[in-house]
Amino acid sequence: MFPARIQLSKKTWDRLQYLQTRTRLTPNVLARTAISLALRDTLTATVNQQKPIQIHVINRDVLFGDQQQAYATLVKQFCTEQKIDADIQDVIRSLIDAGLHKMGHIKSPLDMKNLFISKIKDDHSKPKSKPYA
Repeated sequence: MFPARIQLSKKTWDRLQYLQTRTRLTPNVLARTAISLALRDTLTATVNQQKPIQIHVINRDVLFGDQQQAYATLVKQFCTEQKIDADIQDVIRSLIDAGLHKMGHIKSPLDMKNLFISKIKDDHSKPKSKPYA
């Protein structure tokens, strides 16, 4: 499902490299995290179909590693649920950008942990609905 090469905008690549200096995590791991955050928190999708002027190309195998099939399934499900009929490059780029926006405050690897811990706490604090009698 994913193209062999993913085209990211230069701005996105620069943000990934900046976060790499803060967290010491590689851009591909940061991009995977950004996609996960965007998929987790996105209620309504906005896909930017404008093609970037300056691009940075990253190999699909580098970006997704051995989790490529899992990400392909998640993105396909996302597109189906959101009724998105856009180029997969645009969808991936938009998901990474949306996730990076959520990661903008990160200054250390510990902050990465907090991205996921706060969501788990929020989910557990919500009242559970009672089944119908």
